[in-house]
Amino acid sequence: MKWSWSLCVCLIAATLALPAIHLQAADERDAAAREQLDRQIATLIGQLGAAEYPVRERAQQQLVELGFDAFDALCDAETSDDPEIAMQASYLVRMIRVEWTNDDDPRQIQSILKDYEIQSDERRLVRLRQLAELPADQGLPWLCRAVRFEKSPVLSKQAALAIIGQDRPTDEAGWTRRAELIGKALEHSRRPAAGWVLTYLKSHSDPTGALAAWSELVDRERRTLDEHPQETTSAIVMDLLRRKVDLLDAVGQSDAVPDVLRQMVACERGDANSLGELVDWLGERKAWTMIDEVATRFAASFDLDAVLLYTLCEARLAQGDRQRADQTAEKALKLNADNTLEHLLVAERLMERGLTEWSDRELRHVIAASPVASPASIKARMILAESLHDRQRDEEAGSALKTLVDAVDSDPNVMQQVRLLLQPDRKVDYLRARMNFYYSCFAGREQDAAAQRKYLAKALEQEPTDLDVLIATYKLGDDDASRRANLQKLIKNVVDQCRAEIDDAPDEPINYNELAWLVSNTEGDLDEAIRFSQKSVELVRAAAASAADSKRVGQHLDTLAHCYYAKGDLENAVRSQTEAVKLDPHTQAISRQLGVFREALAKQQAGGK
Repeated sequence: MKWSWSLCVCLIAATLALPAIHLQAADERDAAAREQLDRQIATLIGQLGAAEYPVRERAQQQLVELGFDAFDALCDAETSDDPEIAMQASYLVRMIRVEWTNDDDPRQIQSILKDYEIQSDERRLVRLRQLAELPADQGLPWLCRAVRFEKSPVLSKQAALAIIGQDRPTDEAGWTRRAELIGKALEHSRRPAAGWVLTYLKSHSDPTGALAAWSELVDRERRTLDEHPQETTSAIVMDLLRRKVDLLDAVGQSDAVPDVLRQMVACERGDANSLGELVDWLGERKAWTMIDEVATRFAASFDLDAVLLYTLCEARLAQGDRQRADQTAEKALKLNADNTLEHLLVAERLMERGLTEWSDRELRHVIAASPVASPASIKARMILAESLHDRQRDEEAGSALKTLVDAVDSDPNVMQQVRLLLQPDRKVDYLRARMNFYYSCFAGREQDAAAQRKYLAKALEQEPTDLDVLIATYKLGDDDASRRANLQKLIKNVVDQCRAEIDDAPDEPINYNELAWLVSNTEGDLDEAIRFSQKSVELVRAAAASAADSKRVGQHLDTLAHCYYAKGDLENAVRSQTEAVKLDPHTQAISRQLGVFREALAKQQAGGK
């Protein structure tokens, strides 16, 4: 083959002679000039496959000089039938190094995109989703940049879907701003993903016209999946089909939806995650017949995965069919037999999906099937108690720990196992304090202030550094000056300890977060708390690499929102808490607090205090 030696020489020469190309601001050109430039680029790309070495070298040099203007065409050429053109195009695309951020970009953006170019595809996708999760289109310019200049065609398309999946503007002014920003960024891009975003914009002003264009791009992407599977995924095709369903609903063509749903089932690849997402989405549409089709077609996958079966349970409940839901739940419960560790893993996966009824069932199964002293039983009780507390079922939460606490007090073996399982800085008294804290929360909801104070006093004596106990005691108030002073001293001790740990480990987000959480809910330097909370969010964003990490970002944003609320900055409190709920939608305390912040902001805007 003619390219084997001559191309190697050309690539080596280019590598030695040419610097990396950096992204610059696009020159504004009229249509005629752009058309002429496109013809020039096409000619040069064709010359990459010329038989004469000087022609190929000159074409490569000129494409390098054109830089980002040739990027789209070079990406297209990577799939050329001419292997020499395809190889040289791929090489030139790799040479183009995008500067994803500038020094004057917002700190949050710089944190998310730090070292983006050298991350794995999986971690880059997490970064793109973080940009999409920022409120008020804050991440939109950088998502557009990824649509146009991300070297991976799959990530370019996922950036486009992230844009399309953002919350829709609430007014025409918002749509106009979004359209202007996207139009300016993607106007001249030839990449498929750019076309998707522009069609999405059209769907707002002309949904009928956009539907025809969207149907065509869906068909094109399905062909790409068959012919060039390295350039797309079945999940991307599924997402496009979901958008088509939304458009059909918008133009009143719901009678065509079942056909699209069948296409989705046909495209489904059958792994547990994608099946769970499909069943959840079909459940939201109340497409029960299609759920049955999915469960029938992929019966083998469902029969081997407890989480899938529980997802099917949720769909049965939504249909009002409790009997079939319970039958399916029994089937799921029997899957892992007496393997308590597997049951624990299933419970945690169910909690991540918000399927708490079924996670409770799995945890209670572990507790019933295991000796109190077993690690699985201890973990199950602790997880169940915290989950019940989040749902404000605090008497049950306290009772879930009481059996364990009683066993600790009566059986040295249980005591030893608990010590092994607790974090190194926690003592067994931590469990006693949590139990009394849960009971205090129940007493507070029952408006029994005396019982609440009694339980909190016990908890504070057992674990004087527990943040929840300190905060609850502070909020309850105390007329006794001595006890008030002691509480303030305990709070200050924890704050000082957090500062010391921050000095020792400045890149560990938990210490920033704990200081900010305690101060924002009690007393102290709120400006410092806000700075530290912002730092903790920045650190967890930078380290995020999975959906579980995104949930952690949401929890740290919850702290930041509390800091803003304590400072009186209600708009930022609502904004941060809204993002927290989006990232961690199944922690009920975070969702409840968003309601509190919104109500406070509404009163402020209406002229109240």
